[in-house]
Amino acid sequence: MMKRPVQVYLDDRDRSVLDRLAKRLGLSKADTVREAIRRWAAELSGDDDAVLRLIGGLDDPAVPTDLSTQHDAYAVSGFRAARVAESRPKPRPRK
Repeated sequence: MMKRPVQVYLDDRDRSVLDRLAKRLGLSKADTVREAIRRWAAELSGDDDAVLRLIGGLDDPAVPTDLSTQHDAYAVSGFRAARVAESRPKPRPRK
């Protein structure tokens, strides 16, 4: 996706908020602004649009970079981990 520059003027208070948010989220200031725009768009759309929820979802650094070619391996390993967790005996409540 091609990114185009946008110039925004912030007062000291808004700049401070942006700096703190970016640091807290571990994102660049630009990524923080993009995320805020996406969240506002989803919130103001008035409906729960699944496509809007997907926008930017793969930008997360936790998403493996080889997901497009190794999706089956990730799907199976995730499924197996969930099944193992389900099959574990539940602890008995103490009396």
